[in-house]
Amino acid sequence: MEVDDFKRMVARLEQESAHAPRRYRAKVAALALLGFLILGLVLAAVGFGLVALVGIAGAMLFTGGAALLLLLKLGKLLFLLAIPLWFTLKSAVQALFIRLPVPGGREITRAEAPALFAALDDMRRKMDGPRFHHVLVVNEVNAAVVQRPAFGLIGWPRNYLLLGLPLLECIAPDEALAIVAHEYGHLAGSHGRFSAFIYRLRHTWSMVQAYMEHFQGWLGRLVLPLVRWYGPYFNAYTYVLARADEYNADAASAQLVGASSAAHALKRVNLIAPHYDDYLRRTLERVGDEAAPPSDLLHCWATEVRGDMQEASMKRWLDEALDREGHFTDTHPTLRARLAALSGDEHPFQALPPALSGEAASQAWLGAALPALRQQLQEQWAAELSGGWSERHADLRQQRARLAELRALDAPDTEQQLELLRLALFLEPDNDLSAPLAAFTAAHPEHALGHYLEGLARLDKGERDGLAALGRAMALDPEATKAACERAHAFLVERGETGLAEEYAARWRERDLFERQSG
Repeated sequence: MEVDDFKRMVARLEQESAHAPRRYRAKVAALALLGFLILGLVLAAVGFGLVALVGIAGAMLFTGGAALLLLLKLGKLLFLLAIPLWFTLKSAVQALFIRLPVPGGREITRAEAPALFAALDDMRRKMDGPRFHHVLVVNEVNAAVVQRPAFGLIGWPRNYLLLGLPLLECIAPDEALAIVAHEYGHLAGSHGRFSAFIYRLRHTWSMVQAYMEHFQGWLGRLVLPLVRWYGPYFNAYTYVLARADEYNADAASAQLVGASSAAHALKRVNLIAPHYDDYLRRTLERVGDEAAPPSDLLHCWATEVRGDMQEASMKRWLDEALDREGHFTDTHPTLRARLAALSGDEHPFQALPPALSGEAASQAWLGAALPALRQQLQEQWAAELSGGWSERHADLRQQRARLAELRALDAPDTEQQLELLRLALFLEPDNDLSAPLAAFTAAHPEHALGHYLEGLARLDKGERDGLAALGRAMALDPEATKAACERAHAFLVERGETGLAEEYAARWRERDLFERQSG
């Protein structure tokens, strides 16, 4: 389904849901039933093949010589039929029983964190939901609930709770519980049994689509087109219901911890995430000076968040988050809409959440286990980055040496001048190189790379003239089109000029199609 078709269908269904909610829910139920019929068709096809093979084996076993005689007479035909049937059945059964990967993270036990499990037990009693089979601490600014079926698409699901340690380090326990309760609300069915069923079914169909891509042979040709049509159609048709579920999950978390704490939690997540991204960016920038990734990532983060974030940055991040729309398939409403549903006018949208006082959720919930958890997660992070980090460090040292070598030349030629400007732009982003790059392109107007670099330098300064420089680069070298369009698109989206940004996106797609067809 095309993006525009998806959006038009959602808009129509929003109106239908508002004017005739019962009819809309009846259609959703019928569509869910159709999905089970499709799954039934798949299972029936697999079952038919299995029955056929068992029947052939049984006939040979119980009829003895007669079956062997028939096999000799029709051996070639049976051989030609059996091989594709076998591979089709094999791919179908394997696809249906492919198991989801186990979520990554450091599992924590009740003995290690009794306060955490006491809070989860209390939440479960009040929200009347299933238990968590595993609780994992991860190195993310997030909290999530994941269901993993035991046997591919079928079997008893195991419930995983993922808790991001960087988030817990800078949020109060009641606010952290509000975030967990929102995710748990989907699992517990706080928005009604039918809505909870549809919510889980949306996730199931995303798994079904991934699994059935493994189907081969005639079964794949029969089923895949139907599944590829149904999945996006079902997601579009249930989008309105799923978005309403997000409001209901927020209401469930507010009922557990209070509307004020739930609203503060929503805001604080949108402040912590960009702060942590900025912290990681600054950490990764140390690759040029340090031969190995730092081994104290989370210890330093815990220290940093104890200090005050700059109020100006917090206000900017909150203003950006209030009306930010996610991907067109994302059912989460905007932050402003969620805050309005929680507190109405009683909680000013632009007001920053209060500064964290008392223990953070990490200390309150994890207690004595916290230092060891930090150490384990940051060691894992450093180990995962070590290979690429050392290679990048060596590469940057080499580039810096080359930049120094170029600057030492008395009379660099044209290519050496361009290489010097390129390296300086990349290695010294704080230096303004737009003037020397403009001088270079004026002296050498035929150099597409010079115009491209000038465009980057100007856009980095917020100058729209950079778009014209990128345009000249694309005109001189069509192979620069995709890179130039990506940078122009990012610049325009950041400024809120989505219409012009889409023109660059369309130009990117056109060039991408040309390259794929030419290749």
